[in-house]
Amino acid sequence: MAPVKARAARLFDRMRDQPRRTRNFHPSRTESFVTRRAVMTTGAAPGVLRPFLASCQKFSAPPMAERSTLGSGMMALFRFSSSAAPDRDMPLPVYRALIVSLFESAARNGANVLAYALLGLFMMLCADAVAIKASSALLLAASVLRIAVEISCWRRIRDAAAPLSSTEEVQASERRYIAATGPFAVTLALVQGFVLVLPGGEPFRQIVVAAGLIFLVSAPGRACGSPRAVALQSGVIISSFCAAMAANGGAISWFAILMSLALMRHLRDTTRSLHGTMVSMLLARRAAEDVAERFDTALNNMARGLVMLDRDGRVLVANQIFSDLFGLPAAAVDLPVEALIETYVAPRVIGDTAPAALAEFFAGAGSSEDQWRLVDGRILAFSRQPMAEGSVITVADVTAEHEAEQNIQRMARFDPVTGLPNRAYLGEMLDRTIGAAAGGDGFSLLSVDLDRFKEVNDAYGHHVGDLLLAEAAARMRDVIGARGFVARFGGDEFVILLEAARRATVAKIGACVVRAVSAPYEIEGKSVRIGASAGAAIFPEDAHDHDATSLLKAADMALYDAKASGRGAVKFFVEDMALAVRRRRQLGVALRDALANAELSLAYQPIVALKDGRATAVEALLRWTHPGFGVVSPAEFIPIAEETGVIVEIGAYALDRACRDALNWPAHVRIAVNLSAAQFDRGDLEATVREALARTGLPAERLELEITESILVGNHAEVMTKLNRLHALGVHIALDDFGTGYSSLSYLNDFTFDKVKVDQSFVRDVTLPRNSKAVSIIRAVNAIGADLNMTVVAEGVETAEQLQALRALGVSGAQGYYFSQPAPADEIGLILLKEMADSLVDPMARRARRGPRAKAGKPDEKTRPRGSG
Repeated sequence: MAPVKARAARLFDRMRDQPRRTRNFHPSRTESFVTRRAVMTTGAAPGVLRPFLASCQKFSAPPMAERSTLGSGMMALFRFSSSAAPDRDMPLPVYRALIVSLFESAARNGANVLAYALLGLFMMLCADAVAIKASSALLLAASVLRIAVEISCWRRIRDAAAPLSSTEEVQASERRYIAATGPFAVTLALVQGFVLVLPGGEPFRQIVVAAGLIFLVSAPGRACGSPRAVALQSGVIISSFCAAMAANGGAISWFAILMSLALMRHLRDTTRSLHGTMVSMLLARRAAEDVAERFDTALNNMARGLVMLDRDGRVLVANQIFSDLFGLPAAAVDLPVEALIETYVAPRVIGDTAPAALAEFFAGAGSSEDQWRLVDGRILAFSRQPMAEGSVITVADVTAEHEAEQNIQRMARFDPVTGLPNRAYLGEMLDRTIGAAAGGDGFSLLSVDLDRFKEVNDAYGHHVGDLLLAEAAARMRDVIGARGFVARFGGDEFVILLEAARRATVAKIGACVVRAVSAPYEIEGKSVRIGASAGAAIFPEDAHDHDATSLLKAADMALYDAKASGRGAVKFFVEDMALAVRRRRQLGVALRDALANAELSLAYQPIVALKDGRATAVEALLRWTHPGFGVVSPAEFIPIAEETGVIVEIGAYALDRACRDALNWPAHVRIAVNLSAAQFDRGDLEATVREALARTGLPAERLELEITESILVGNHAEVMTKLNRLHALGVHIALDDFGTGYSSLSYLNDFTFDKVKVDQSFVRDVTLPRNSKAVSIIRAVNAIGADLNMTVVAEGVETAEQLQALRALGVSGAQGYYFSQPAPADEIGLILLKEMADSLVDPMARRARRGPRAKAGKPDEKTRPRGSG
């Protein structure tokens, strides 16, 4: 019975959305029909229909004497069909569902009927009797007809936009079904009768009788939607069997007739029971759907979301607004409140404590109200009201009201470009935090400045600059999260108030901020790159006056030191930074006169090919000796030169001097000169290179210009255009310090570099016990260089072990103290001339003969500065 119930429910679900026609609802007919079905099938009306059926008269069919004759059995069977209320008088959706059930399994029934078609074909070919052959052919034809009609009707019902929308259409479909199954039953009865009577049918009797029994037993379940069809099919088959048995005669035949009549009655009762159960379920479901529809209409037209819980904390009902707010499925009824909160409500609410707070709110006994913010930014107001057997919780979206209130405050305390707190709000937060930190663990302050923002703003305009500021601010907010407070201090400077006070934690957070801000931007179709530097100060040790002003000043001085150290760094405030700032300013003034006073010079370091040990190029390195400050490290004065702008003049000097010195060296040795980002941004770099080559007479192919990845940040397209023009002159272009900074492989895709120089930090680690990462990186860079036809040079080679490891990795070139310290032009010239005359080209052999060079002053020169020369 359970499959029939499930089938009825599924059919009604499919058909219930069809329009209900009031002309098919006849109250007197419907009441009589429902009453008869309920009494006939259950003896009592279903609970859901009792109120509806109470007004209906009870129906009881008068008993009829059963007779043991064939005619009486047939009359008893057909009496069932005639005494019951016609199916066409019931509500259209119920009648439609019954008839649709006849065709629902058309494909599966077609496969079953195909077996009868094969039986007919088999007997037509194998039987000798003409009557059996003819009836078998008719069975084959009737089987094909039935399959075609059933599948055709099912496709028409399935594909129609509004299938069987009237009682007449449903009746027509029932008649089609009877018209298809009737001839099939008649031909099967003929085959059965001839096989049982004729002598030539004896070989087929068992299979034909089995086929008939299978057909009869399956008829009630297959066609209970139309009792008339079952009565016709079973009556024809059993009549044929009884007639054949009567013709054969004998006690066994008459006993078979009695058994067939019993089977007929059983089929009648089974069909009645299945049909009545199916109708009762459809009517009950229809009544329940009507109540649910009215209830849903009322719930779903509320202005608020609503969920009703029983006393055990299970969901009784939830309206559509509540379901849409929290993504509840249709089967949320009977869901425990714990699962409701954990799976649907809490994940959409912001806050780590939200699950516990929501659980407490939903489980409360009295009236209560509260608000929560969703992850999409909306604000919901929750209200709980108790009821006798549980509680009702309503939810309203109050985002608009809340935003109107917040906008008033936001306009006075937040920056309109980035949406971050402005300087005034930062001051409030600092004062509040300093007051709360008195005697506590303290906190920290990060002052962040965007590097090269001015260039982007000048190149693309203030609109793009504003969008860039907003995106950078969003990235900072994402990194900091709930760990602090990000504010725009002014211009391209931001201040981050962190809860952390430990230097290691602050340094880690600062590095994450710098890395996030320095990643590429895509703004209105333009690829933009900037950098960031950060200065950190810790409260209370770095705030001498224990106020916001002194703390901000300390962070600003640390930021100044970070920018002075090459940018992209995070520096902490130290007491002697004031002295460092003063020295930096003095060096900036002195550097303006360095060229005029002949204080700048060049030192050179060879780059060696590992396959033969010969120098293929020499790198020019800038040096500054000041009368008062003495020897100033390039790491200190190059950033000052870039910041003050004198790097353009110094770079032109270094380029001219290097080209002149290279004329005194062998023709196969190139001169490598470093370029600064400022030389690309200011002045005409292409003209400077052309003039230097023209003045000195150095062939362009002997000049090699080294750039770092930082040059490619910012106006990437313009830099690439300038590099292509320089390359067109015949000048070689090398990518220096690869592996540090941004290390984007897109640079190698955008421009064809002649050389890639692996940073010395990887070379230093290549011989360590756990050097797998450094070895893998060098091997990967070397493979890329081989594929792109680029020379790969390893910087900072200092030991024979490092050289041996690099050779094993297939690196083509090397540079470092193992071969030579940076030396004046004349000394390098002697080394190169001696190399030409020296037949021992192995660098290891030369080093053994020469002896190791002194390493005095190495700490200042071990890390070659970036920048010009």
